[in-house]
Amino acid sequence: MNKSTLFPQVEPEGWKAWCPDMLQGNKVVFLLGGVDTGKTYLARFLYEKAKEAGLKSAILELDVGQSEFGPPLTCTLFMDGLSRKHYFIGKFSPQGVFWRCLTAGVLLKKEAEKLGPDLVIVDTTGLVEGPPGVWLKCTKIELLRPDLILARSRSTELEPILEHFSFRKDIKIIRDAVPPQIRCFSSKERAILREQKLRHYFRNSQEYVIPRDKVALLPNPDSFERISQKGGLIVGLIDGNGWLLALAILVEKVRSLRLFAPSFPVQELACIEPSSIRTLDPESFIIGKEKP
Repeated sequence: MNKSTLFPQVEPEGWKAWCPDMLQGNKVVFLLGGVDTGKTYLARFLYEKAKEAGLKSAILELDVGQSEFGPPLTCTLFMDGLSRKHYFIGKFSPQGVFWRCLTAGVLLKKEAEKLGPDLVIVDTTGLVEGPPGVWLKCTKIELLRPDLILARSRSTELEPILEHFSFRKDIKIIRDAVPPQIRCFSSKERAILREQKLRHYFRNSQEYVIPRDKVALLPNPDSFERISQKGGLIVGLIDGNGWLLALAILVEKVRSLRLFAPSFPVQELACIEPSSIRTLDPESFIIGKEKP
């Protein structure tokens, strides 16, 4: 189940005033807000409004914690009703992997631009407060160069970020209050939703046996060996261009790697990279984090 479908379907306040400006074409809209502020619903709303207006729109899903358009643990380009590209992050939080999250945003935007969208909607994580949150969001905005920031807040939590761009002539800022009907999810509820998504993702998996000498193992073979000592590690299967082909559960590794994964083009597999998540019980999908 996707978290945004649990929110009341409330139209954004004042959208009739600011939405037409976004639908003029060649716009990049950056959705900014803390956790449980309805950013993904806003992304879906804008995507559908653009479609109604006859425009081609793309969603850059950069929220690794609550992915809805692509596999868990990834950032995704969604366009024309399809998930086009996936960049493997390997964590449910940007903490500790800021560089990967920023890289994903830049590369996915480049891929979107190749397809010629009229509107690019950037959906981001809820990490907005404290030095890490401010640094990450300010850097991401500078790299992605949006035409408009749609900031959804409950109080003044976004002001340290918005003040940084208040003088900019190239970026318009629109403030939108969080509807009171949108509730906050507990950490336990979030964990349950993540486990449900993993179960759903791996529901039709099949076994693959990959010779160890046929793929690169990241961060290097020795580290991969140490990280994957126990079974059940979730790994990313990466192609020769650095894009995710599929997630897999590493079950065994001797001379070959035995994996369970949804169907994917095996001939394109070039690299296997560990995540920070393992299935403590592949059948019940109780999950846990890898120790550093």
